[in-house]
Amino acid sequence: MSGPEQSPPHVQADATGKRWSLHWDGTRFDVRLYAGALLCDYFGPEMPAPPAPLWTGWREHDLLQNARLPAMVGIGPRADCVVWQLHQWNTPAPGCLVVTLMAEQVPLECEVTLEVDIPTGILRRGTVLRNRDAMGSPPIMIGGALSLWITLRGEIKEAEFLTGNWGGEAQPTALPGGHAALELDSRTGKTGFEFQPWLSLRLADATYLCELLWSGNWSLNARLRPTEATLSGGLNDWGFAHDLASGAALALPDVLLAYVPGDPDAATRRLHDWRRTRRPDPRRPVPVQFNTWYPCDETPDATRLRVLIPLAARLGCEVFVLDAGWYASRDGDPNTDWYMRAGDWTVDRQRFPDGLGWLSGACATVGMGFGIWCEPEAVGPRARLRHTHPEWLHHLDGIPPAPGARALLHLGVPQAWAHVHDLLTELIRDTGATWLKWDFNANLDGGGWAPGLPAELIGQDPLVAHYQGLYRLLDALRAAFPHLVLEMCASGAGRMDGAILSHAHTNWLSDQPRAVAKLAIHFGMQRAHPAVCCNDWLVDWPPRAHSGVLGIDHRGDLAFRLRVAMLGSFGISASIDRWNEADLAVASAHVSLYRDRLRPLIQDGDQYQLTEAPPLDGHGDWAAMWYVAKDGRAGVLFAFRLEGAAHRDFSLPGLREGGWTVAGDGASLNDGRLRISLPDQFRSALLLVEVVAQEAGEVRQY
Repeated sequence: MSGPEQSPPHVQADATGKRWSLHWDGTRFDVRLYAGALLCDYFGPEMPAPPAPLWTGWREHDLLQNARLPAMVGIGPRADCVVWQLHQWNTPAPGCLVVTLMAEQVPLECEVTLEVDIPTGILRRGTVLRNRDAMGSPPIMIGGALSLWITLRGEIKEAEFLTGNWGGEAQPTALPGGHAALELDSRTGKTGFEFQPWLSLRLADATYLCELLWSGNWSLNARLRPTEATLSGGLNDWGFAHDLASGAALALPDVLLAYVPGDPDAATRRLHDWRRTRRPDPRRPVPVQFNTWYPCDETPDATRLRVLIPLAARLGCEVFVLDAGWYASRDGDPNTDWYMRAGDWTVDRQRFPDGLGWLSGACATVGMGFGIWCEPEAVGPRARLRHTHPEWLHHLDGIPPAPGARALLHLGVPQAWAHVHDLLTELIRDTGATWLKWDFNANLDGGGWAPGLPAELIGQDPLVAHYQGLYRLLDALRAAFPHLVLEMCASGAGRMDGAILSHAHTNWLSDQPRAVAKLAIHFGMQRAHPAVCCNDWLVDWPPRAHSGVLGIDHRGDLAFRLRVAMLGSFGISASIDRWNEADLAVASAHVSLYRDRLRPLIQDGDQYQLTEAPPLDGHGDWAAMWYVAKDGRAGVLFAFRLEGAAHRDFSLPGLREGGWTVAGDGASLNDGRLRISLPDQFRSALLLVEVVAQEAGEVRQY
């Protein structure tokens, strides 16, 4: 990708000191304090003359009734709107504006930071509320707080958002411009399957992009009009209440905003760059994994693993991950369903008579690391913790967990946090794990506190406290184990967002086992998240029936299915001990190619979606994803023929000038474009393209 023109970002203020303009790379963001609210007057391309203030002539009561404003906070039981006064402002760095406001009604401070990332042009907005009252004073009750309110001027042609469900996550959906309202949110206590906190607005020649960084309940709303659009969002005020104690602070979810000349793909590349640099260990590649979940049918045992480990190493996998089912409840039947016996995390000695300690050694002997799955927030009905510390559990809506149902550990309770920290530290040390898969197969709804906890604790919003605890815990584990890879999961992508992925390395993309459907999920999810964060496995080979999925899907050969999984960070979770030699050879060749040549292009390069996103059911034309190195010297094209014609031509943007050397199958050069020829439906081509000095390129086979 050729980045935005690099001009020094700067901040200008008018004579009143209550209106500011941020300028960078041909973009302008105007904000001012008006009628007790911090308003965005303009966001978009630089103009010869400053745009007229949007709110001139509005009556104050109209403004406050019709706008959910940035830094607008509701206080007290009725969530009365705070009226702000300017306290101070400063520019601590080029392209960074910090405005500090004080409430008229209460001793509440609001610090708003607007910071431009120079390499990408992404604007991050952060908001922190602080209670400045004397220590020991009553808390300030926050009944609602937004991270974003902004009006965008221009004719919005289309609003695109991502919607879906379990096994069908993140499907692009478009809403035409004009008069329309769009309300995206989650009330499940996590990011949710239904929507991603991401929104794209397309103009004739540019794209606005907005992403909310939060893992609990959230809202992101858009009101479209013929010549403008209004965006608002932040913490979902459904059930939200937070007592801000004297001296305490509440950080609202960050928001990313971008105005990018060009199509949504161009804006996505900016977002990917911003997100990648803020991942933990951004330059460290995510290893190729073998995972036991699908081949072991939820019941792994030592005998089967001793067979799978050398085969996974033969394929070239770099880490072997033991998924769910390795544990038993101390006081329960080890044959109880894996889902219900969570909580004590005691090794099941029937399936693993020698424990788990030998696994890391067995993996190291064949050149692999060892990884382990855990669901630390889940507590089964027979777990000892359920009975020894019921006060550590979420009481959703104030109701204790039902005796026969799973409960959820509250990471906002300091003792519960310490328990999970110690448990995971011991598990990682005892097993020698270099990979931890953290799962969450539940909904938190609005969360809740157990009775009898300290008042200063239960006054906090339970979800805010839980997720602050989760983020701190992930950071603590990475600090204690610097070489650990953290993979997040929530029945797939149920808790996949930019906030959690600033504390972890990657996220399991979906529980969908079928490659044809997973292809569609990659296209959608990679609108909101860089490929390195989208972890996928080759699962369904040979094709078979899977729990929760009707029928058997025979479409796509082994190469097709491997290549779908290779579109992000990559692994295998299949019954490789039942494969023939030909299958093992095909998979080994793909793993080797991914590790040795393709991984840096996919995990660090610029991504172009060369076709429309394919449908989940596979009844589409072609699907093609192109990843190109930052220096433009090489790229890799994944092309999948679904039900389209046998030939398709593709241009390859982002490459330097020069001839091409194309390594792969099914391709020829056609007047400066790459022609893919696949005689059969549901087949694929994988092409490594390199720029060479000569004018005429060539195509050669692997």
